[in-house]
Amino acid sequence: MANWVPFVSLSLISIILLVIIVVKNRHMSARILLFWLFISGLAYVFEYIIFVLFNSYTYHPHILSNNYNDSVLGSISSQAFSVPIAITYIVVYHLRATRIALIVGLFFLIETWFTYSSLYEHHWWQSYYTSFFLIIAVILSKAWWKLFENDPNHYVLFITLFFALSTVSLSCAWILSSLLELYIIPLHHFSNPTRDLIAGNAVYIWFTTYLYTLVIFFRYKDKQYALLTILFLLTIEVFMIQEGVLLLKKPIMMMVLPLFHFSVIIIGGYCYNHHFPNYVEITRKGLHSG
Repeated sequence: MANWVPFVSLSLISIILLVIIVVKNRHMSARILLFWLFISGLAYVFEYIIFVLFNSYTYHPHILSNNYNDSVLGSISSQAFSVPIAITYIVVYHLRATRIALIVGLFFLIETWFTYSSLYEHHWWQSYYTSFFLIIAVILSKAWWKLFENDPNHYVLFITLFFALSTVSLSCAWILSSLLELYIIPLHHFSNPTRDLIAGNAVYIWFTTYLYTLVIFFRYKDKQYALLTILFLLTIEVFMIQEGVLLLKKPIMMMVLPLFHFSVIIIGGYCYNHHFPNYVEITRKGLHSG
């Protein structure tokens, strides 16, 4: 069996499960999707620390020719789909401890099989670490879901939006930077050039995502703030190019990041504000309630 088959199969099964959850809970479908992206965003932070910075393990889906990008793709299949969707299923259906234990045990068995089948390679990581952190993730996710489900305040919504947006922006930026190499932001810390540019790019994209979130949540209807944010980021990027921090494949690629910022703010803002209140609406609601 080809290495890519288990990775693709698990991702497809997870996506099908998410579709079923959303279809059966249409009254809160947007909330479920945002929560899934939120959990994925948190998983990306965790993965950045242990996988990118500290080289915990390597995935071997054998889909991409570049070994490190191939490993990152395997990571995405786990941290964007399998784990977050399983956690979303747990919290939406309020599963009891016994069923949660079965799901955690299933992940342990899958990881063990992946390891023995050379689909996945531990460096210093252990399978029981995964089980431990899954349990912690479920506990924290259940608590956050309660806050998010029942008339959440602006802090909960802002944080949820930030991590949800970061899932999308980091994934797209990985394609633009690491796969297509339209631009790169090397960290100059790791010997592996792909690992190094992924590490550097992620830091910058988290920064830009924070600004996206500020605009979408606090000033979405004021278009000048979106424009000012893009111009501000463009100014930073011009400076980064001059200092050799941001490298472009061709000069015309200077427009890639501004277009990327524009797309995330417009599309992300439309999707969020179509289903959830922004800060102004929450404030008005509070005043009316008072």
